[in-house]
Order: sequence, then C-alpha cells, then structure tokens
Amino acid sequence: MRNSTLLLAIASAMLLQAAPAVAQNNVPIRKIKAVKPTTELTLLDRVESDTHKKIYQYNEYGYITSVMEYNKEAEQWVLNTDNSYRQEYVFNAAGQCTARTAFNVDKAGNKTTEKNKAKVEVIGDTTWERYYKEYPDSTTHISEAYAYDKWGNRVEEILYGYDGYNRMEFIRSYKKREYSGPVDIYADNANYTSIERGRLLYDLTAKGQDDYHYTMNTNDLYVDEFRKVVWQTENDKLYAREYGCNRSLEITVGSIEREMWKSSEREFILNADGTRPVRETIRSYDETGEVMGDNISHSYTWDNLGRLLSNIRYKGTSSEISYKDEYTYADDYAKKLSLREAIAELSCGNQIYPEDEFLQFGRIATSSYNYVADGDKGESTYEWNANGQLIGGTWTETCTQSGPDNDNPTTVTDRGEIRVGYNADGHMAWKIDHSITESDFSKIEYIYNKEGVWTSEVEYSGDSWDGPWTKEGEWGNARARKRLATRAATTPKFIDDLTDGSHSIEKHDGVWNTYGNYNVTDGVVTGGGYQQTLISTASVPANPAYNYTDPLMPLEREEDEDAEVASEEMWYYYWNTDKGDWELDWGPTDAQRVYENDGNIVADIYDRNQTIVSTITYRLDDDGRLIEETYSKGGNITYEYLPGTNYLLESVETAADNSRNVCHYYYSKHNYVDPTGIESIKRNDASTPVWYDLQGRRITTPTSKGIYIVNGKKVMVH
Repeated sequence: MRNSTLLLAIASAMLLQAAPAVAQNNVPIRKIKAVKPTTELTLLDRVESDTHKKIYQYNEYGYITSVMEYNKEAEQWVLNTDNSYRQEYVFNAAGQCTARTAFNVDKAGNKTTEKNKAKVEVIGDTTWERYYKEYPDSTTHISEAYAYDKWGNRVEEILYGYDGYNRMEFIRSYKKREYSGPVDIYADNANYTSIERGRLLYDLTAKGQDDYHYTMNTNDLYVDEFRKVVWQTENDKLYAREYGCNRSLEITVGSIEREMWKSSEREFILNADGTRPVRETIRSYDETGEVMGDNISHSYTWDNLGRLLSNIRYKGTSSEISYKDEYTYADDYAKKLSLREAIAELSCGNQIYPEDEFLQFGRIATSSYNYVADGDKGESTYEWNANGQLIGGTWTETCTQSGPDNDNPTTVTDRGEIRVGYNADGHMAWKIDHSITESDFSKIEYIYNKEGVWTSEVEYSGDSWDGPWTKEGEWGNARARKRLATRAATTPKFIDDLTDGSHSIEKHDGVWNTYGNYNVTDGVVTGGGYQQTLISTASVPANPAYNYTDPLMPLEREEDEDAEVASEEMWYYYWNTDKGDWELDWGPTDAQRVYENDGNIVADIYDRNQTIVSTITYRLDDDGRLIEETYSKGGNITYEYLPGTNYLLESVETAADNSRNVCHYYYSKHNYVDPTGIESIKRNDASTPVWYDLQGRRITTPTSKGIYIVNGKKVMVH
C-alpha cells in the first residue's frame, strides 16, 4: 500500500533495494546455475530521472554483475559508492552456483572490499545457504543461514548478530522444522496453512535469553515454541504421537528431548494389508501422562479400491454413535494414496485445488451425514461430466428447531442445488449454491494467480443463477441505513435492547465490522465494549513491474517465509458510565479501507476519530496494470509501460504545486546462447556494440588481447 508522493516512489525505484515488486523475481542462491538462456531476455539496463541514475550489467547467464548508482551534483553524474557494487559468482563442475560475493566500489567503479557474500553447501539431502555482510567496523560476519530439505522446504533458519564493541558473533534466533513432504511449493495456495500443518513433523523456535546472552551454540538457546510428531508402528497399529513442552519454563534446545511430554496421540488400527485405518482413537494427555477428557474414536470402512465408504464417530470409547458420514462413487476411478496420504485426506489436509474437496478418494456419487444426538441429517448427489469434472448436484438438509426454552420443536427441511464452472486450466472457477427453500443464491469465486495457483476465494449473494452478484459484507448497507434512520437520535449507537442481562453487538454496514457486548441492569447500561475494523472489498494494486525478467541474480535474498503479516487496524471503545455513552479507548491513526468505485480502486485513509483525512484513487487499464494514482490532497502519479509487457517504461509525478518529476526505465534484448567454439577476430574489426569480458562486465570495445563474449559467442581478440 502506498500513500506517499512519487518522489519517495522514485527514490525506492532508483535504489531498487528489494521492494515488493523486485522480490517476486528473486532467484535463491542454491537455484542459480550456469545455464545460458535459450531465448532473448528483456533486461533493465538503466533507470534515470533528473537527479538519479542507476546502471546494470549482466553476465552471460543473465545474472547481475554490476549495479552503479549516480547522483547529479553540479550538473554532473557522480557515483554513489554506498549503493553501488560489483558481484562475482563461483560455479562448481556441475554448473551449480556455490558462492556469490558483492564488492564495494571506489569512485571510479573499481571493486574494493567485500560488501556481502553468500555460500552454498550441500550436506547429505540438505542444502545450506549462508550469508555474510559487512558491519560498521569494516569486518564481515555471518548474518543468516538457511537449510532446505530434498523437497525445497526451508527446514532450518539461523539469524546472527554481531557485537562490534566486544567483537562477538552470536545467534539471535533459531528455527528448525521437519516435514513429511513438499510444503513450500504451496506457499501461495489458499490451503497452505493446513497443508503445512498436516506435513509438519517437527517445529522449534528458540532465541537468546536476552541481549547479553551471547552464544553460537544452538543448544544453549531458550525454547520459545516446540512441537514434535512421531509416527510409530507397533504390532498391527500405527501411532501419531505429538509432543510439546512447558513454555513457562526456561528450557534450552539441548534439553528439549528430556523436557518434552506427550500431549496427544492418534492410534490407528489397520486393515489386513495395512493400507487403510479401520479404527482411530484420539487421546489427550496432561504433563503427568494422565488422559484428559473423553477419548475421541472413529471407525472407517473402505471399498476394495481403497475409497472411503463410511466414517462413524463414537462417544468416547463406547459403541454409541455420535455422527455418521457415508459415500458412494460414480465410477471406478480411485486416487492412488498411501496409508499416510489416506489418513491426511481424512483430515482434508491435501486440498491443492478447490475441486479436491470432492475428489478425496474418487468421484463421489452420493454422500450423507447424520448427527444422531440432535437429529440433523443431510444427503447430497453429485453430477460429473465426461472429463471427470464435477458440474453440479443437489442437497437436502433436515434439522430440528426449538423455541427460546427448547419448547415446540419442529422439523425443518431445506433443499438446494449446486452448479460449478471451470477456468481454462480445468480448475473450478466458481460454485453457485441455490437454496430452493430460502429462495437465495450464494456464489464462491475461486481466485488464482498468474502461475495458476489457487490463492483465495470471494463470496457473493444474488437473486438468480445469473446474479446480479453482491460481495458478502456489502449486502447490509441498506438495512443498516434503515436501522439508523428509525433509531432515536438520543439513543447511543448499538444499544438496541435495554432488558436486563448481557447483550452482544454484531453489526456489518458495508464500511465497518463491529463486535462487542454490553450489560444492562434495571434498564441501565452498566458496562461494555466493542471493537471495529474497516471492511475492505478490494486490494491496493501492486507496484508497477520496474524489476527484471527471470532468471536473474537477486539484489536481495528471499523474503522471510515467516515475515509478519500486517495486522488489521482496530478501534476499541468502552462504555463510560459517567457519560452514559461510548468512548474511544484506542484507535489507529493511518488505517485504510480499500474498495471499488466506478471501475477504479479507492483507498480511504482514516484517523483515530474515524474521519477520512485523505483518499487515493487507483486507475487500471484493460490489462489490469496500474496507470495512475491520484491523491485527494493534490498531485498524481502516472505510469507508462513497455508495449506488450508489464515492465515500467516511465513514471511521472505531478505534485500539488504542479512541479513534475519524471523517471525513465531503459531495457534491451540480451540473447545468450551456448557457444559452438571460440572464434578469432581482429581488434580493429571489433565493431559489435554488445561486448562482455569473462568476468561478465559489459564493455564498449575490448582494450586488450584476450577472450571476450560478443553476442553470446566467445571470440579471441588479437
């Protein structure tokens, strides 16, 4: 999100220090290879405004070897040595990058001391990336280390610090994980959290006790969080035992195995060939090993293709049924699942695409559920096309409803039907659910990114199969306005019931989500509180792509996979009994509500008094590219793109006083191909403009004899 002027935006673009748009094309060190691209690359050669300039050079593999930034002083371009650098790569015999070092430069652009470096080391099935950086005392020390398993999951992370006064390196924080399969490749998936949780076998976070707890030994760090899952086979049973530790105690990493205790256990009795569980019992334990509460148990039946036919849950370890699910299948198709994969599917832990919900074991023909205790039950049928895609179905649900005192119970039956649509990639694009009894329609639209990864979903309500559709959260506007109009002006807002007791507050008027409660005694409000958040129905457009095409050496490393997501801004109110009204306790000073308006995206900025103090309007072109930002306080930013691409060609700031700042982005085609041999060329014939030396530095013409790269070929100049 951006609400600054273009001057700051241009400064960020000129510095190009891993802004979000740059980070999306980062190439991890361990994935850099000495492979020449077989197609032309469009690479950014120069960024320039009236006051700043930045120039890039690349080696024959398309990786950055030089970044030179200039500031204009006395109408002359002067190299900014703080933000300029050169970098070199080391490749092993297999063409894998094993080291990258960036160097500081002097005023002439020549490399001097190390700025930062990275090394790659393969130990068994684990690949380590270690990063080093220069500290203010001009010494270089390790700053970060990451380990990746055979699936590419990040399984260890160590962040280091350096005390320049005492000249001591130390570990600031440590994370260790172990997975049973690939996880990180689903990082953008809507169900990433459940996939990660289902495959996470070991999770440890630790840190030093305080700022003076210097150690380079991970075993000396203090445990912050810990979870361990152990799968064990004993006789004909399979166990998944989860362990934790008492976080209130100061436990070190080295002592965790002694201090941990079993917190839960899943026991599976297997079928005759050991491919499917037929009984599951779940137990929870306290620190003394005593069972906590009632056990949970299930029984499962399967057909001869390994597909689930029924799932029955019992009350504790008794034979009394709590609920029952049953399934039939439309054809003979069955997913090939191992025992562990089948167990994961029972917990819906492998939903990569929306349609996977209906394809856990095969193509479901019918399903039913029955909650014995309260009589709720339902049945569904499913319709599939010739391509094996779910295209619709019907459902019936029956439940018992009672009055306030559980009197006058009545049986209510609801019927409905579902239709499903698909995108060009063959994945579910939308699902419409029509409740025939309630005469309403609800639609879920599944959102995918450019790589085809399912990232989120949006819910709508409508009046027919064809809509019109209204996003959930907006439907309550008219009702909210009507309530406000009919409520007495002297009545404090949200006080709708003055009968004695506790009353909840839950309001959604399209702009605000409100939750809270208040207490009434003898017809007077005696206390309460509520909290409010803004309802955003859109997102601020991403910054224009002033970054580069893959594959490129990153200017920065991968973003931290556990980087904290910005928390939702929230206002807190409490009931002031002296004033007989609500009073603000705390509120943010710079919160945004983002929504669509007249085809544009609008971001309103609120102060702590819930007053809109400024607005940013974002205008997009037909290709979804951001082409203008307009600020209510004056000024705008316009963006122009390289034709046929998403690459930024020009950005123009017009400030409130009509002053302008223009930034241009210059690209060129780089064609790297594998050479067929070394060709000989005389120096006075060397008129080709695209020359590189063997260090990957771009030059105008060769200045000495030797081997150079010209248009992707090695040539000998003599």
